[in-house]
Amino acid sequence: MEKTITGLEIQKKNPNRLNVYLDDEFAFGISRFVGAWLKEGAKLDAERVTQLLEKDVYEKAYQKALQYISFKPRSEFEVRKKLIEKGFDEGAIDPVISDLRSKRYLNDLEFAENWVETRSLSKPRSHRMLKYELRKKSIDDEIIEKSMALAPSDIELGIKLGKKYIKRYSNLEDKIFKKKMTGVLARRMFPFAVINEVIIELLKIRSTKTD
Repeated sequence: MEKTITGLEIQKKNPNRLNVYLDDEFAFGISRFVGAWLKEGAKLDAERVTQLLEKDVYEKAYQKALQYISFKPRSEFEVRKKLIEKGFDEGAIDPVISDLRSKRYLNDLEFAENWVETRSLSKPRSHRMLKYELRKKSIDDEIIEKSMALAPSDIELGIKLGKKYIKRYSNLEDKIFKKKMTGVLARRMFPFAVINEVIIELLKIRSTKTD
């Protein structure tokens, strides 16, 4: 059964949303974007109302996702998790993720490559730890392997990390320095064979600085 739109009112608390009145009774609230075509006097049946409300839910989820990824790059898993936390169901989330992906607002390969590059430059850690971090964000193993092509070798990453500690531990004897650095490197999941090689290089660097 059709009902007539008898009122369209901008919400006081959110000017981006409309209150819609059907047959002089409040019926539902809706995004002004979704309801831009609505006019007083127009007829709406139950099916049309359902379609409008579904589009409204999609628009809410889409805007929440855009807001979330505006702060920093996110993986698809992170966006999906955030939308679930906000109370959206999979039926609303799936099309949002699909559209964000098609518009390249979400791209797990670019996300993973950026993660590896940024971490390698500012917070060096082992390949093993980089992969672990990406798996925690539900990045596919195939994408992880592609992104790791950008990473320096474990030896290079270990030395880069170690250089950050040379000045901090400058007053320590080599034996104590070696023990401290072994712990630092192990916590970042460097293999022990790599740790030994890295420490040899760091000790050489220390010796040149004190000569």
